[in-house]
Amino acid sequence: MFETTKPGVLLKMRALPGQGDELAEFITDLHYVEDADGPVDWLVCTDDEDPEAIWVTEFYRDQDSFDRHYAKTNEEIERRHERVIELLAEPPLRVMVHPVASSVDPLPGRG
Repeated sequence: MFETTKPGVLLKMRALPGQGDELAEFITDLHYVEDADGPVDWLVCTDDEDPEAIWVTEFYRDQDSFDRHYAKTNEEIERRHERVIELLAEPPLRVMVHPVASSVDPLPGRG
């Protein structure tokens, strides 16, 4: 069943000129780092109209996992986050979200 209580975050990142593909690839690789509290569902998208813009959506198992993930001081993860910051032209836009519906598990009577 699709969990509408999962905490999530929507990020829009803008890479330095000419670095959009590298940023998208690096962010994708970052999601494969072992972290038991990391996102359980995630999506990395490029923007068809802006090659330097990357959109990332992440959902976490629960609020405790989310809080632990962002409180951790894992040297490998921190090193990789530093590389993301090096590739950014500006601070990312970060919006906290939670799912309402999904094609994975449509609402009753809607699919």
